[in-house]
Amino acid sequence: MTQGFFKGIWKDRYVLISLVNRDLQARYRRSILGVLWSIITPLALSVIIGTVYALLFNQDIKVTIPILFAGLNPWTFITASADGGNTSFIYAEGYLKQLSVNPQIFPLRTVCVAFINLLYSLMAFFVLYLILQPQAFGPEMLLVIPGLVIMFVFSWGFAQFASVANLYVRDYQPLQSLVLQAFFYVTPIIYRPAQLAEQLSFIYRYNPFYYILDVVKQPLLGNLVPLENYLIAVLVAAAVFALGAFMVNRCRGKLPFKL
Repeated sequence: MTQGFFKGIWKDRYVLISLVNRDLQARYRRSILGVLWSIITPLALSVIIGTVYALLFNQDIKVTIPILFAGLNPWTFITASADGGNTSFIYAEGYLKQLSVNPQIFPLRTVCVAFINLLYSLMAFFVLYLILQPQAFGPEMLLVIPGLVIMFVFSWGFAQFASVANLYVRDYQPLQSLVLQAFFYVTPIIYRPAQLAEQLSFIYRYNPFYYILDVVKQPLLGNLVPLENYLIAVLVAAAVFALGAFMVNRCRGKLPFKL
């Protein structure tokens, strides 16, 4: 099953590349700033929230803004992948009915588009961080690369799961948005785990999103990630991807009739 899954993607790789290019062009067509919006939006949110947060809790803005930026960027990628996954098969109805194309490329299409936008926003993060805290830069930041791979696999699995779930239960999309909104507040994105009391540490210790984000967020800030967090993140990403791939494989023969 796994071999056939990836063979199908390789077979339709040119279709996938074409769709990703088209989505990126359509997103920024007739926009004056174009791709800069992928940089401006998370940067503006981080500056606004970081400034308010720093003033309210008497925190150093130079520390608070990079922490927020490093957390909001990967979280935006995860939610964009999940949201795009909801409609990835629905918007691909014409392709699935008229062409002999493997369905697994469509959830991957949404994740690739979101990932490219993430890379743009990460460039903005490094420029900002270099200005605010140049002393924090070091070889530890290279560990963001395996972290991004882990997060990509997790988000791909999430998108696959959402793409199938939304076909069978059309109420799944608003439910997913609600659940992700709840996880946004219980995951250390706009605050640090150390700010929680010990008796509240379960809020993030048993939260899978915490580990997926941590292997990206901490290297971005020049910090080392505990090996335990890497192992948990890998297990979570592998489990979510396996579930998503299984669901796509199970329904691939029924897809044109489910849309």
